[in-house]
Amino acid sequence: MALKGFIELLRLQHLAESRQQTAPQTPQWQGVAFSIAGMQFVAPIGEVTEVIASPQQITPVPLSKSWLLGIANVRGQLLPIMDLAKFLNLNSRNSRSHTPGAAYTALQERQKVLVIRQQDISVGLLVDAVTQIKKFLPEQYVAKSLPTDSPFLAYNHGQFVADDQQQWPVFMPSLLIEDPRFLEARI
Repeated sequence: MALKGFIELLRLQHLAESRQQTAPQTPQWQGVAFSIAGMQFVAPIGEVTEVIASPQQITPVPLSKSWLLGIANVRGQLLPIMDLAKFLNLNSRNSRSHTPGAAYTALQERQKVLVIRQQDISVGLLVDAVTQIKKFLPEQYVAKSLPTDSPFLAYNHGQFVADDQQQWPVFMPSLLIEDPRFLEARI
């Protein structure tokens, strides 16, 4: 009796494995969904090394632009933290103060940092929130750029349109890292 049950389990396992192998695998694009200044974007998951909470302790860098908030110690590694909204001259109600010892507010507690590592550059991009990992099918991609007056235009690579018709512009951190204005943070 026990042998029949075991043979049935083997048969079911074989059936499941054969179905798994024959099921077509649809490639999906994955991105980190985040918001900044009331706008929502996705960044390719391959360009975001990790997402961390906004560091409470950020050491200011003298003679730097206001969007360079400073340097944070993240698990023993020094990481420059850039306020993406300030860099793009956007009004974000969550922007951090560049003043040493400034109060850490509840709004800032929701902020996240997208850690980007490209070539020899590591940087943290402060954003208002990170919501989820979004998955899209290739046919949901539209090679449509943002409007010409968008501060994100230079860092945009099309968009995805979700099943609910919500548009998700693709923000490319690699394009930001290549921008000479971003690399020049001193005053």
